[in-house]
Amino acid sequence: MNSSLLNKLILIAFVFLQYGCRKEFAPPSVENQILAPLFHTSLSINKIVPDSLHETDGNDLVSLVYRRTLYDAAMESFQELETREFNETAKLQSLSLGSKTAVRSVSLGQIAVAEGGATGAFIIAQHGNNSIIPPIPGLSYGPIAVDGTAFFETVTLDSGYMDVTISNGFPTGISNVDFEIRNESDNSLVGNETFANVAAGSQETKTIDLTGKTVEGSLLGNILNFDINGTGITAVLIDTTDKITVTITVRDTKVNSATAVFPAQNLIELYDTNTMKNVQDLRLTGSTAKTGLIQLRVVSTIEDTMYFDYFVPSVTKNGVPLELHETINPAPSGGSTQREFLIDVGGYDFDLTGFPKVNHYNAFYSELVGRIDSTGEVVTLSLSDSILVFVKLKDFVPEYVEGYLGNTSVSVGPETVPFELFKAFKGGSLEFEEVEISVGVTNGNGVPFNVDVEQLEAVNSKSGDAVSIDLSTLGNPLVIDRAEGVFTTSEETWSLSNSANLTEALNIFPDALNFEMAIESNPQNDTSDLTQFAVDSNSLIAFTEVEIPLSLIADDLIIEDTSSFSGSSITVPEGLNSGSLYFIIDNSFDLQAAIEVEFLTESGDLLEAIAYENPIAASDGTPIRTILEWEFQAEDLSAILASKNIVFRATLNTRGLNEYKKIYSTQSIEAKMTVRFNYNFE
Repeated sequence: MNSSLLNKLILIAFVFLQYGCRKEFAPPSVENQILAPLFHTSLSINKIVPDSLHETDGNDLVSLVYRRTLYDAAMESFQELETREFNETAKLQSLSLGSKTAVRSVSLGQIAVAEGGATGAFIIAQHGNNSIIPPIPGLSYGPIAVDGTAFFETVTLDSGYMDVTISNGFPTGISNVDFEIRNESDNSLVGNETFANVAAGSQETKTIDLTGKTVEGSLLGNILNFDINGTGITAVLIDTTDKITVTITVRDTKVNSATAVFPAQNLIELYDTNTMKNVQDLRLTGSTAKTGLIQLRVVSTIEDTMYFDYFVPSVTKNGVPLELHETINPAPSGGSTQREFLIDVGGYDFDLTGFPKVNHYNAFYSELVGRIDSTGEVVTLSLSDSILVFVKLKDFVPEYVEGYLGNTSVSVGPETVPFELFKAFKGGSLEFEEVEISVGVTNGNGVPFNVDVEQLEAVNSKSGDAVSIDLSTLGNPLVIDRAEGVFTTSEETWSLSNSANLTEALNIFPDALNFEMAIESNPQNDTSDLTQFAVDSNSLIAFTEVEIPLSLIADDLIIEDTSSFSGSSITVPEGLNSGSLYFIIDNSFDLQAAIEVEFLTESGDLLEAIAYENPIAASDGTPIRTILEWEFQAEDLSAILASKNIVFRATLNTRGLNEYKKIYSTQSIEAKMTVRFNYNFE
């Protein structure tokens, strides 16, 4: 058998042998990988430090800037002020019935008829003729009804006068005129007077004193006697309509009691310069009220409507003086009525010089008139009737004042205020190439001040460190000039940059400042300076101000960012056996950075921490990329899946710790986190 045939037989035998021994295949085990992005953050100065705490220059160099108010208060002039309560009582004796006049006449014919006999017949017979009138003595006439009920029913007077005027319209004089007047109801005598002679065509007046008299509205006048003087040898025209006229006028009355129709009159007139209270050493010449009330209270027993006019020419709003016009109803018989008026003076300007009565301060002038109008109705008033008026400025708080605003000293502190400049820095230390820190005061009011900063202490409440800043270079007290106008402020600052321990104070990363200061207004106590002003919205503000260009040496300076992270949103493939978290870091800071990552619960409890021993490299002008890996097994993943927040932390260091490095707004540490899952499937 040749060799070719032998080879063929061996090949056929091998094939059959293999086919006859074949088994079922088991599926092979294969490992696969999934790479998924999970998280991204950026640690730049813009994100670490709020916009309000940093500035960027034209070269993108960042400076930390911070102003912390230590003290902010308005002037003590804006405390509540008020005035004394002034009051006035008007009794009825200050009332007047005015001048009441009644006129009655009797003609020559009426006298002739009343006289009768030959004399009366002669006078009547000569009517229209020229004749000599002989002397006729012993004539009388009366009673003459005098009706004054239109003015009063009855009045008892403390004082007053009744003028009786006789006008002679006869063509002959009359003499020995005896006139009396009586109350009609009881015929009581009011008064009587005698007129010696009243020439033809003339008049004479006599006055009856009414002191202590009661006068009724219905009166009777009697001419008890009068003589006709006669015309001698001269013939005159006899006209029986010629009259003797009696005019009765009641005047200058001071009423004890009256049932009367009172004329319109002022019952009370007040012209008052009202002085402010609680002003201490202030000398206010003007003010604008923020709030305040003028309280006007009136109590009256007058059985007539009272009218009140309150006028304050020195208190204006939009140039219009303050006025109040109100009424109070009649009092019930034997009782009283009262009413209170509250006038809101918010927004009113007060001239506090006492104008126009007094060129002064802390006072304003006002006028109050209480009056009754003539209604034509009869009312009863008595001596016990009165009007009480009370006026007061209350709850007055100004929003603007002017004048001399007082010498006041205030001690402030010890107090603590937050200091938030370094709140983004969590640890380590810094050495700044340049630091500018100052203390400043802003004065929004037209009043000079002295401020003495007695203590300024930097405090880190977490570490307990505290450094009292050296103030020996400050030059206490700080002299603060007055503001030039209502809408301008006076601001001055004093540098602390040469303070011996300023760097030490800043290197504890203070989160609070303790301070004490003393403040004095008007230290020169020039009480003649009435040109000062203050506005309640303008304050005296003391502050500290810091500006630090971020050229620094960092020694384990810690910065971090906390972001929301939902581990439960990660889809974990079946068959997971292991994996890796990758942190892809791009560092453009010229600082080395050690990286830590923490996974936290929603309440901040730590679930997992990852730290890398070797720091990532500092940038040399372009971002340096570093990829950090953290390997895990399937059982390690549960903590990450349960986390709600992730903290990305960088600990920064300057290479060599001897060269200042600048921080620019364009620099950052960019971090991405991805995960790779290793899993098996059958």
